[in-house]
Amino acid sequence: MRWLVRLIASAAVIALAVYLIVTYREHQTRLAAQAARAEPVVAPSRVKDVQGEAMIVLDSGDVARLGLRTVVLRSSNATPVRRLTGELIPEPDRITTVRAPIAGRLSVPDNAHWPGFGDRVAAGREIAQVSDAKPLVFARGGVVTQVGAQPGEMVQAGQLLLEITDYDRPLARVAWPSDAPPPPAEVTLSFEAPGAGAVPARLVGAAPSADPVTRLPAYLYRAGHSWVGARPGAVVIASVADRSSPGRGVIVPDRAVVQWEGLTWAFVASGGGFRRVRVPIDRPASGGFLVGAGLTAGDTVVIEGAEQLLSEEFRARVTVGDEPGE
Repeated sequence: MRWLVRLIASAAVIALAVYLIVTYREHQTRLAAQAARAEPVVAPSRVKDVQGEAMIVLDSGDVARLGLRTVVLRSSNATPVRRLTGELIPEPDRITTVRAPIAGRLSVPDNAHWPGFGDRVAAGREIAQVSDAKPLVFARGGVVTQVGAQPGEMVQAGQLLLEITDYDRPLARVAWPSDAPPPPAEVTLSFEAPGAGAVPARLVGAAPSADPVTRLPAYLYRAGHSWVGARPGAVVIASVADRSSPGRGVIVPDRAVVQWEGLTWAFVASGGGFRRVRVPIDRPASGGFLVGAGLTAGDTVVIEGAEQLLSEEFRARVTVGDEPGE
Protein backbone atom coordinates (compact mmCIF):
# COMPACT_ATOMS: atom_id res chain seq x y z
CA MET A 1 0.00 0.00 0.00
CA ARG A 2 2.94 2.31 0.57
CA TRP A 3 3.82 2.17 -3.08
CA LEU A 4 0.27 3.29 -3.96
CA VAL A 5 0.49 6.25 -1.60
CA ARG A 6 3.85 7.24 -3.10
CA LEU A 7 2.41 6.87 -6.61
CA ILE A 8 -0.56 9.12 -5.77
CA ALA A 9 1.74 11.68 -4.12
CA SER A 10 4.02 11.71 -7.16
CA ALA A 11 1.06 12.15 -9.50
CA ALA A 12 -0.22 15.03 -7.41
CA VAL A 13 3.20 16.73 -7.50
CA ILE A 14 3.42 16.29 -11.26
CA ALA A 15 -0.14 17.67 -11.73
CA LEU A 16 0.68 20.66 -9.56
CA ALA A 17 3.87 21.31 -11.50
CA VAL A 18 2.00 21.12 -14.83
CA TYR A 19 -0.70 23.50 -13.51
CA LEU A 20 1.91 25.99 -12.36
CA ILE A 21 3.75 25.84 -15.69
CA VAL A 22 0.52 26.32 -17.69
CA THR A 23 -0.61 29.15 -15.42
CA TYR A 24 2.80 30.84 -15.71
CA ARG A 25 2.77 30.60 -19.51
CA GLU A 26 -0.78 31.99 -19.72
CA HIS A 27 0.26 34.85 -17.45
CA GLN A 28 3.28 35.57 -19.66
CA THR A 29 1.08 35.47 -22.74
CA ARG A 30 -1.33 38.00 -21.20
CA LEU A 31 1.55 40.26 -20.23
CA ALA A 32 2.94 40.10 -23.77
CA ALA A 33 -0.48 40.93 -25.24
CA GLN A 34 -0.88 43.89 -22.90
CA ALA A 35 2.58 45.14 -23.78
CA ALA A 36 1.77 44.82 -27.49
CA ARG A 37 -1.39 46.86 -27.03
CA ALA A 38 0.53 49.51 -25.13
CA GLU A 39 3.04 49.91 -27.97
CA PRO A 40 2.20 52.88 -30.22
CA VAL A 41 0.90 51.97 -33.64
CA VAL A 42 3.17 53.78 -36.05
CA ALA A 43 1.57 54.31 -39.43
CA PRO A 44 3.93 54.62 -42.35
CA SER A 45 4.52 58.25 -43.27
CA ARG A 46 3.38 59.27 -46.75
CA VAL A 47 5.27 62.56 -46.56
CA LYS A 48 8.67 62.70 -48.24
CA ASP A 49 11.26 65.46 -48.26
CA VAL A 50 11.89 66.39 -51.89
CA GLN A 51 14.47 69.15 -52.34
CA GLY A 52 13.45 70.74 -49.04
CA GLU A 53 9.70 70.58 -49.76
CA ALA A 54 7.19 68.26 -48.12
CA MET A 55 5.69 65.97 -50.75
CA ILE A 56 2.69 63.75 -50.00
CA VAL A 57 3.10 60.54 -51.99
CA LEU A 58 -0.08 58.48 -52.39
CA ASP A 59 -0.94 55.37 -54.33
CA SER A 60 -4.19 54.95 -56.26
CA GLY A 61 -5.85 53.31 -53.27
CA ASP A 62 -4.99 56.26 -51.02
CA VAL A 63 -6.30 58.71 -53.61
CA ALA A 64 -9.60 56.83 -53.80
CA ARG A 65 -9.84 56.52 -50.01
CA LEU A 66 -9.32 60.26 -49.52
CA GLY A 67 -11.77 61.09 -52.31
CA LEU A 68 -9.36 63.43 -54.08
CA ARG A 69 -10.54 65.36 -57.13
CA THR A 70 -8.38 67.68 -59.17
CA VAL A 71 -8.69 70.32 -61.86
CA VAL A 72 -6.21 71.72 -64.35
CA LEU A 73 -5.62 75.46 -64.10
CA ARG A 74 -5.97 77.60 -67.19
CA SER A 75 -4.68 81.07 -67.93
CA SER A 76 -7.15 83.87 -67.33
CA ASN A 77 -7.52 87.57 -67.98
CA ALA A 78 -10.40 87.86 -65.52
CA THR A 79 -10.98 91.15 -63.78
CA PRO A 80 -10.14 90.90 -60.07
CA VAL A 81 -12.93 91.61 -57.64
CA ARG A 82 -12.60 93.57 -54.40
CA ARG A 83 -14.91 92.47 -51.59
CA LEU A 84 -15.88 95.37 -49.37
CA THR A 85 -17.80 95.09 -46.13
CA GLY A 86 -21.13 96.84 -45.79
CA GLU A 87 -24.19 96.94 -43.60
CA LEU A 88 -27.91 97.28 -44.23
CA ILE A 89 -29.10 100.47 -42.57
CA PRO A 90 -32.53 101.49 -41.25
CA GLU A 91 -34.68 103.93 -43.19
CA PRO A 92 -37.18 105.78 -40.97
CA ASP A 93 -39.14 107.04 -43.97
CA ARG A 94 -39.99 103.44 -44.89
CA ILE A 95 -41.69 102.77 -41.55
CA THR A 96 -45.49 103.13 -41.49
CA THR A 97 -47.54 103.25 -38.31
CA VAL A 98 -51.22 102.44 -37.90
CA ARG A 99 -52.80 104.37 -35.00
CA ALA A 100 -56.23 104.44 -33.48
CA PRO A 101 -58.22 107.39 -34.91
CA ILE A 102 -60.49 107.60 -31.86
CA ALA A 103 -60.86 105.96 -28.47
CA GLY A 104 -62.90 102.77 -28.56
CA ARG A 105 -62.82 99.01 -28.99
CA LEU A 106 -60.56 97.49 -31.65
CA SER A 107 -62.37 94.98 -33.84
CA VAL A 108 -61.44 92.94 -36.89
CA PRO A 109 -63.85 92.05 -39.73
CA ASP A 110 -64.81 88.41 -40.08
CA ASN A 111 -62.86 88.02 -43.32
CA ALA A 112 -59.71 89.72 -41.98
CA HIS A 113 -56.77 88.50 -39.93
CA TRP A 114 -55.01 90.67 -37.36
CA PRO A 115 -51.30 90.25 -38.15
CA GLY A 116 -48.60 89.30 -35.68
CA PHE A 117 -44.97 90.27 -35.37
CA GLY A 118 -43.03 89.31 -38.48
CA ASP A 119 -46.09 88.84 -40.70
CA ARG A 120 -46.02 90.36 -44.17
CA VAL A 121 -48.97 92.57 -45.11
CA ALA A 122 -50.08 94.11 -48.39
CA ALA A 123 -50.93 97.75 -49.03
CA GLY A 124 -54.53 98.87 -49.50
CA ARG A 125 -56.14 96.12 -47.42
CA GLU A 126 -58.71 96.88 -44.72
CA ILE A 127 -57.44 95.40 -41.49
CA ALA A 128 -59.53 96.60 -38.53
CA GLN A 129 -61.87 99.23 -37.13
CA VAL A 130 -62.03 101.20 -33.87
CA SER A 131 -65.68 101.51 -32.74
CA ASP A 132 -67.63 103.20 -35.55
CA ALA A 133 -64.66 105.07 -37.07
CA LYS A 134 -63.55 104.63 -40.65
CA PRO A 135 -61.92 101.20 -41.25
CA LEU A 136 -58.13 101.14 -41.00
CA VAL A 137 -56.19 100.47 -44.20
CA PHE A 138 -52.52 99.66 -44.76
CA ALA A 139 -51.08 102.63 -46.65
CA ARG A 140 -47.87 100.67 -47.42
CA GLY A 141 -47.06 96.99 -47.41
CA GLY A 142 -44.19 95.42 -45.55
CA VAL A 143 -43.34 93.39 -42.47
CA VAL A 144 -44.99 93.93 -39.09
CA THR A 145 -42.24 95.07 -36.71
CA GLN A 146 -44.39 96.12 -33.74
CA VAL A 147 -47.83 95.19 -32.43
CA GLY A 148 -49.42 97.66 -30.01
CA ALA A 149 -52.86 96.17 -29.43
CA GLN A 150 -55.02 93.11 -29.99
CA PRO A 151 -58.61 92.80 -31.28
CA GLY A 152 -61.19 93.22 -28.52
CA GLU A 153 -59.08 95.65 -26.48
CA MET A 154 -60.07 99.20 -25.63
CA VAL A 155 -57.62 101.63 -27.25
CA GLN A 156 -56.98 105.35 -26.86
CA ALA A 157 -57.02 107.91 -29.66
CA GLY A 158 -53.58 108.03 -31.30
CA GLN A 159 -52.45 104.75 -29.73
CA LEU A 160 -50.02 102.69 -31.85
CA LEU A 161 -51.75 99.63 -33.21
CA LEU A 162 -49.23 98.33 -35.74
CA GLU A 163 -45.86 99.29 -37.14
CA ILE A 164 -45.02 98.11 -40.67
CA THR A 165 -41.52 98.33 -42.14
CA ASP A 166 -40.85 98.09 -45.87
CA TYR A 167 -37.77 95.84 -46.27
CA ASP A 168 -38.01 95.56 -50.06
CA ARG A 169 -34.92 96.85 -51.89
CA PRO A 170 -32.92 97.56 -48.69
CA LEU A 171 -30.23 100.23 -48.48
CA ALA A 172 -26.63 99.22 -47.80
CA ARG A 173 -23.80 101.43 -46.52
CA VAL A 174 -20.44 100.17 -47.82
CA ALA A 175 -17.13 101.28 -46.29
CA TRP A 176 -14.76 102.38 -49.05
CA PRO A 177 -10.95 102.05 -48.49
CA SER A 178 -8.68 104.56 -50.18
CA ASP A 179 -6.98 101.84 -52.26
CA ALA A 180 -10.30 100.49 -53.62
CA PRO A 181 -11.44 101.38 -57.14
CA PRO A 182 -13.84 104.33 -57.53
CA PRO A 183 -17.41 103.40 -56.56
CA PRO A 184 -19.12 102.05 -59.71
CA ALA A 185 -22.73 102.60 -60.65
CA GLU A 186 -23.57 98.98 -59.80
CA VAL A 187 -22.16 96.33 -57.46
CA THR A 188 -23.25 92.89 -56.30
CA LEU A 189 -24.32 92.45 -52.68
CA SER A 190 -24.08 89.04 -51.02
CA PHE A 191 -25.47 87.99 -47.68
CA GLU A 192 -24.60 84.71 -45.95
CA ALA A 193 -28.03 83.26 -45.27
CA PRO A 194 -29.86 80.21 -46.65
CA GLY A 195 -31.43 81.12 -49.96
CA ALA A 196 -30.01 84.67 -49.96
CA GLY A 197 -27.75 84.51 -53.01
CA ALA A 198 -26.30 87.60 -54.69
CA VAL A 199 -28.31 90.76 -55.34
CA PRO A 200 -27.45 93.57 -57.79
CA ALA A 201 -27.40 97.04 -56.24
CA ARG A 202 -27.17 100.52 -57.72
CA LEU A 203 -25.28 103.50 -56.35
CA VAL A 204 -27.37 106.07 -54.51
CA GLY A 205 -24.54 108.38 -53.53
CA ALA A 206 -22.04 109.13 -50.80
CA ALA A 207 -23.19 108.37 -47.27
CA PRO A 208 -23.71 111.48 -45.12
CA SER A 209 -21.30 110.11 -42.51
CA ALA A 210 -18.32 107.77 -42.33
CA ASP A 211 -18.66 104.09 -41.56
CA PRO A 212 -19.09 103.93 -37.73
CA VAL A 213 -16.81 100.90 -37.33
CA THR A 214 -13.91 101.56 -39.70
CA ARG A 215 -14.30 105.36 -39.89
CA LEU A 216 -13.76 105.05 -43.63
CA PRO A 217 -15.76 107.04 -46.17
CA ALA A 218 -18.90 105.15 -47.19
CA TYR A 219 -21.29 104.93 -50.12
CA LEU A 220 -24.95 103.97 -50.25
CA TYR A 221 -26.23 101.25 -52.59
CA ARG A 222 -29.89 100.33 -53.14
CA ALA A 223 -30.46 96.56 -53.61
CA GLY A 224 -32.48 95.53 -56.64
CA HIS A 225 -34.73 93.36 -54.49
CA SER A 226 -34.97 91.97 -50.99
CA TRP A 227 -33.86 88.54 -49.75
CA VAL A 228 -34.26 86.32 -46.71
CA GLY A 229 -32.80 87.93 -43.59
CA ALA A 230 -32.41 91.39 -45.14
CA ARG A 231 -32.85 93.48 -42.01
CA PRO A 232 -31.08 96.63 -40.76
CA GLY A 233 -27.79 95.72 -39.12
CA ALA A 234 -27.14 92.69 -41.32
CA VAL A 235 -23.59 92.55 -42.70
CA VAL A 236 -23.28 92.35 -46.48
CA ILE A 237 -20.35 92.04 -48.86
CA ALA A 238 -20.14 94.29 -51.91
CA SER A 239 -18.24 92.74 -54.83
CA VAL A 240 -16.56 95.47 -56.89
CA ALA A 241 -14.70 94.85 -60.14
CA ASP A 242 -11.17 96.22 -59.84
CA ARG A 243 -10.29 97.14 -63.42
CA SER A 244 -7.22 99.08 -62.32
CA SER A 245 -5.43 95.84 -61.31
CA PRO A 246 -3.92 93.61 -64.03
CA GLY A 247 -5.92 90.47 -64.55
CA ARG A 248 -3.30 88.05 -65.89
CA GLY A 249 -2.77 84.75 -64.13
CA VAL A 250 -4.79 81.65 -63.27
CA ILE A 251 -8.04 81.28 -61.36
CA VAL A 252 -7.64 78.98 -58.34
CA PRO A 253 -11.12 77.67 -57.40
CA ASP A 254 -12.52 78.47 -53.96
CA ARG A 255 -12.78 74.74 -53.22
CA ALA A 256 -9.03 74.28 -53.68
CA VAL A 257 -8.05 76.74 -50.94
CA VAL A 258 -7.35 75.62 -47.36
CA GLN A 259 -6.22 77.66 -44.36
CA TRP A 260 -3.36 76.94 -42.01
CA GLU A 261 -1.66 79.30 -39.53
CA GLY A 262 -3.63 82.25 -40.89
CA LEU A 263 -2.43 81.71 -44.48
CA THR A 264 -4.15 80.19 -47.50
CA TRP A 265 -2.78 77.25 -49.51
CA ALA A 266 -3.60 74.80 -52.27
CA PHE A 267 -2.21 71.34 -53.04
CA VAL A 268 -0.63 70.87 -56.46
CA ALA A 269 0.03 67.51 -58.13
CA SER A 270 3.77 67.29 -58.79
CA GLY A 271 6.20 64.43 -59.48
CA GLY A 272 3.84 61.65 -58.42
CA GLY A 273 2.77 63.43 -55.24
CA PHE A 274 1.14 66.56 -53.89
CA ARG A 275 2.89 69.65 -52.55
CA ARG A 276 1.42 72.59 -50.66
CA VAL A 277 1.63 75.97 -52.43
CA ARG A 278 0.87 79.42 -51.05
CA VAL A 279 -2.24 81.01 -52.62
CA PRO A 280 -2.79 84.75 -52.04
CA ILE A 281 -6.45 85.70 -51.89
CA ASP A 282 -6.08 89.46 -52.26
CA ARG A 283 -7.52 89.34 -55.79
CA PRO A 284 -10.87 87.50 -55.67
CA ALA A 285 -12.42 86.69 -59.02
CA SER A 286 -15.54 84.89 -60.16
CA GLY A 287 -15.35 81.33 -58.84
CA GLY A 288 -12.09 81.72 -56.96
CA PHE A 289 -8.94 83.81 -56.71
CA LEU A 290 -6.73 85.27 -59.41
CA VAL A 291 -3.12 84.20 -58.81
CA GLY A 292 -0.29 85.66 -60.83
CA ALA A 293 2.75 83.91 -59.29
CA GLY A 294 3.53 80.46 -57.86
CA LEU A 295 0.98 78.71 -60.04
CA THR A 296 0.78 78.58 -63.82
CA ALA A 297 -1.58 77.33 -66.50
CA GLY A 298 -1.40 73.55 -66.71
CA ASP A 299 -0.84 72.99 -62.98
CA THR A 300 -3.22 70.49 -61.41
CA VAL A 301 -4.73 71.45 -58.05
CA VAL A 302 -6.86 69.45 -55.64
CA ILE A 303 -10.44 70.76 -55.39
CA GLU A 304 -11.85 67.99 -53.17
CA GLY A 305 -9.86 66.38 -50.36
CA ALA A 306 -7.38 69.22 -49.76
CA GLU A 307 -8.23 69.20 -46.03
CA GLN A 308 -7.35 65.48 -45.87
CA LEU A 309 -3.99 66.18 -47.51
CA LEU A 310 -3.32 68.92 -44.98
CA SER A 311 -4.10 66.48 -42.17
CA GLU A 312 -1.88 63.83 -43.80
CA GLU A 313 1.03 66.25 -44.01
CA PHE A 314 0.85 67.34 -40.40
CA ARG A 315 0.09 63.86 -39.08
CA ALA A 316 3.63 63.00 -40.09
CA ARG A 317 4.95 65.79 -37.85
CA VAL A 318 3.35 64.37 -34.70
CA THR A 319 5.71 62.08 -32.79
CA VAL A 320 5.31 59.45 -30.10
CA GLY A 321 8.67 59.04 -28.37
CA ASP A 322 11.16 59.03 -31.22
CA GLU A 323 8.82 57.48 -33.75
CA PRO A 324 7.24 59.80 -36.37
CA GLY A 325 3.95 59.21 -38.05
CA GLU A 326 1.57 58.52 -35.15
